[in-house]
Amino acid sequence: MTGLPVSYADNAARIEGWITPIASACAGRTVFLVDGDRTLSPDDTSRSFLRSAGGDPSIIKERFQRDGYCFEAFRYHAEVHLALGAEAFDTLAPSIARNVPLYEGAIDFLRDATEQADVFVLSAGVPRIWRALLDRHGLRSVRVLGGIEPTAPFVFGRSEKGLVARLFRAHAAALIGVGDSDVDRELLLTADHAVIVVDHRRNQDLLPHLRGHRSLWQIVPQGLPHEGIPQLDFLSILSLPRMQ
Repeated sequence: MTGLPVSYADNAARIEGWITPIASACAGRTVFLVDGDRTLSPDDTSRSFLRSAGGDPSIIKERFQRDGYCFEAFRYHAEVHLALGAEAFDTLAPSIARNVPLYEGAIDFLRDATEQADVFVLSAGVPRIWRALLDRHGLRSVRVLGGIEPTAPFVFGRSEKGLVARLFRAHAAALIGVGDSDVDRELLLTADHAVIVVDHRRNQDLLPHLRGHRSLWQIVPQGLPHEGIPQLDFLSILSLPRMQ
């Protein structure tokens, strides 16, 4: 079993080694990079995972509030989950996946997107939950990228999502990013088209950083839309690559 990288540089090298051949295989194609929690679903699945395992999600929230979305905070986030042991991942991830609610149109969007593009769900939480959820809907061709996995873990937060986006952007014909929070900031800034999903906090930590994006869109599954940003539903995201 491989341990978590200690430094940002070692972590980035591990991600680059994994993602570069995947991104290269997408050369000349449209790529969708889609956040999972709070974007495709109103739930935070990693919180559900911790609670189900008897853990306390508040200690992670407190660390992020103290240190921000830095490498050390995301490493702590990963450590707390990984300390639960491989058996917790084996038993809890599938059971949690069975109960995750999804926004209307999210699954149809992913399914239709795979017919015209390469589609990836990015998870700063527990990617195995999203793997089980997508498999349940017959979406095995949608790959899940994330680092909280006992067999080969790495830190996967805001900067790492940005790194993944840049690696794909170097090869893709068009890159569409979909997310909801500041953890997705670098991903969305790198994308040709950025789609924010209005969340329970109304994207307060994210939106100020994206106002200058040349192709910014919103999906509003709950609450009110943001002023001045054109609105889509999930299926309408598929039209964005034609707007290059």
